[in-house]
Amino acid sequence: MTRKYLLFFLCFISFSGLLFSQQNSGKFSIKAGIGTDINLGLGYGGGIGFIFPDSKIELNVVLFGHHSEETTEEFNTYNETTDLFVYGIIADYLIGYSEEGSGVYGIVGFGFSAVSVEWEESSPTDVSLGTPLPGGGSKQSDSGTGGGSVINAGFGYSFGNKIHLRAEFPVIVSFAPPGESAGVAPTLMFTLGYYF
Repeated sequence: MTRKYLLFFLCFISFSGLLFSQQNSGKFSIKAGIGTDINLGLGYGGGIGFIFPDSKIELNVVLFGHHSEETTEEFNTYNETTDLFVYGIIADYLIGYSEEGSGVYGIVGFGFSAVSVEWEESSPTDVSLGTPLPGGGSKQSDSGTGGGSVINAGFGYSFGNKIHLRAEFPVIVSFAPPGESAGVAPTLMFTLGYYF
């Protein structure tokens, strides 16, 4: 876990250094948000962004975490948990965004990421999954980190061009998900950002 946050911190420092010379002619942002997915799992995220001068393109370095649980009833009962961590660079195009005043704007974006997945499936009655559980049943698990992509869409509202509220629908695609974890994770995020 420490290694994951260290990776994000290094990306943060590199991104800040790359854009430092542009600070007076563009806009930095700091964002944080919470959200969910189709299974009502908990998602959270944050990052920094930069809107290039005289442009509607925003480059973001993001950290996103997600926890979901799913139960399926077949001949046996299966409980599946997935923990997903994403570190990525996303370019968003802000449709209808204006550097002056308040207003609504659209968001479409795409980026690449490192996706870390920890997956576990357990059953209190099925003994064939692998590792025996105390009291009966068994479980199997897998984890891994690989490449992925993020497709983003949504809309935002700027208050005096300083405070931004956004509803975004990032779809996280893992190129090589471990175990039987899903390779695609559609999410819904509500974020608050400050631009300076």
